[in-house]
Amino acid sequence: MTTINNSENLIEKVGGIEKAREIVEGAPELSTDYVFWTSKTRYINRLTKEVYLDSTHEWFSANIMVLNLMHCLDDLRTAIAEHDTDHVTDIRNHLSPSTIVKDLEAERHG
Repeated sequence: MTTINNSENLIEKVGGIEKAREIVEGAPELSTDYVFWTSKTRYINRLTKEVYLDSTHEWFSANIMVLNLMHCLDDLRTAIAEHDTDHVTDIRNHLSPSTIVKDLEAERHG
């Protein structure tokens, strides 16, 4: 439960699930982290201490301040995966096999 709460908090911090997906999907190859800098999401390679510049599609040495503010992309990927996991959205997945479940919505429509 704690992990899910942490994941939800992380998703909220970046601005919601759609923004979280945008960050992950927008990450260039070799990105390990991201940071919000000058009103944009910037991508970092922690191993080489470089930042990706969108306009030139190149990696440059990162400012130490940027490195101190970065967040792990893998943590965000995990948070998204946990968000997308079934959390009792279909009760039939969480009942005893001997329990009979009626689909009332289906009965109403035909």
